[in-house]
Amino acid sequence: MFTSEQIKLWLEGLITDHDGQIEPRLRRSARTVNAVWRVAGRRVFGWGVDQKLINRNPFADVRVPVPRRKTNRENKAFTEEEIKTILRASAAISSLRHSKRNAVRRWVPWICAYTGARPGEIAQLRGADVVEQNGVHAIRVTPDAGTVKNRKPRTVPLHEHLIEQGFLDFVKGGGRGPLFYSQTGDKTTNSGDVIRSKKPRAETARGRLAEWVRKLGVTDPEVRPNHAWRETFKQIGHRHEISERILDAIAGHAPISVGRGYGLATLSDMAAALKKFPRYEVERVPNEVHVETN
Repeated sequence: MFTSEQIKLWLEGLITDHDGQIEPRLRRSARTVNAVWRVAGRRVFGWGVDQKLINRNPFADVRVPVPRRKTNRENKAFTEEEIKTILRASAAISSLRHSKRNAVRRWVPWICAYTGARPGEIAQLRGADVVEQNGVHAIRVTPDAGTVKNRKPRTVPLHEHLIEQGFLDFVKGGGRGPLFYSQTGDKTTNSGDVIRSKKPRAETARGRLAEWVRKLGVTDPEVRPNHAWRETFKQIGHRHEISERILDAIAGHAPISVGRGYGLATLSDMAAALKKFPRYEVERVPNEVHVETN
């Protein structure tokens, strides 16, 4: 049986990012070894412990020191130019019929921009999750649709600009099922295999959206092509004096203290505050861009 010391030496030996004889694209950083190799090993040996095949997990207490990354970017939010690049291209897509991929590109960036929601939460939305409560059009972010951090549902108001762009009409045309991926074969795993598994369709859709954003020209490796909308939403919200309590409730951030958890914002509170959130103004592109038919 391996010892934790042996595992640590093995992991450290996998780090090759300072080896000048290895092509840059083939090098492994400490961050990669820690996040991929160590985690995979811990999962495999953890399964062995659960199945009573081994007595202990030698990866359990092992950590690979990861040096802090140098950054050239002041924050993790999109720049004004990046915002315009993404939303301009997104708004130019109009051929949504029979193309879930185009639907993802058309609506997910805009919804994330106006809610600060996690992109995975939006990619897994279903028609049934778009609701109206007390005159407020909203989306329900719920574990029933897929992965939700903290496994807690929330109802988030839709910005009036999304409605004016036709989001509700799009939803009506799609039924009550998934809006941004095909329902058939939503999630499958290889039975008995603890390593290989197929991703949920919503996660695949989110990944393809990120690739598309990169192709548009948002290539700075220090900005996340989907997740940066959370930072951007918070940044703009603060600028327009929307309270931290409201922004947290809309974006799905947990209260920072037990006391903050009392008197949570209602849907009406959030809808009223969201009226202060400015519209993203981007010029329309005359022709569709990056449109696919499958």
